[in-house]
Amino acid sequence: MRKSKEEIRAGERRESSVGMKRLLIGYRTLMEESLEVEGVTVAQLRMLRALEEHPEIPAAELARTCYISPQSMQAVVTRAEREGWITRSAAPGNRRVLNATLTAQGKTVLERGSALAAEIEQDIWRDVKRSELQQLNATLAKGLLRLSERLQTRQKAAARYPQTQGFLKQGRTDTLRAHDAADRDRADTQHLPG
Repeated sequence: MRKSKEEIRAGERRESSVGMKRLLIGYRTLMEESLEVEGVTVAQLRMLRALEEHPEIPAAELARTCYISPQSMQAVVTRAEREGWITRSAAPGNRRVLNATLTAQGKTVLERGSALAAEIEQDIWRDVKRSELQQLNATLAKGLLRLSERLQTRQKAAARYPQTQGFLKQGRTDTLRAHDAADRDRADTQHLPG
């Protein structure tokens, strides 16, 4: 029996979704293995990048940027301070804002981690033309826009019908929006996994 155009398209969409997932899992695995040798985690590297770009950042936003819980973020920040990668102080008048400065050692860790990420990315995309990457990025941007719209719709439904809150994962929508904005700002210079 011959497949319809919609069945073929559905198969291609599924193949793309599975391929993206496999690529991200593989990329993260390579990053974690490479960073482990350096004694750093992906979350710690993200934290260093975020603090470099935004020295005064609310703790909750920092946790979202690093894709970890606020409790885990506290442990990451504490270790970074203990390792001498950052110095920190509370913001005057707002204990939720973390004032942190990367030390020379922290900048070195960040530079090394960024270089490792760039090496992995270079290897992954070695035989892909720039025009193909541009097309892929444009296609992914369309998909991310649709995903963001769908998550926003779910968030609005959660606000309207609070009893569904547990099912809709409101915080993930906020996280996606925050990451979308940050990723757009860093798209040309960022070499860290997202």
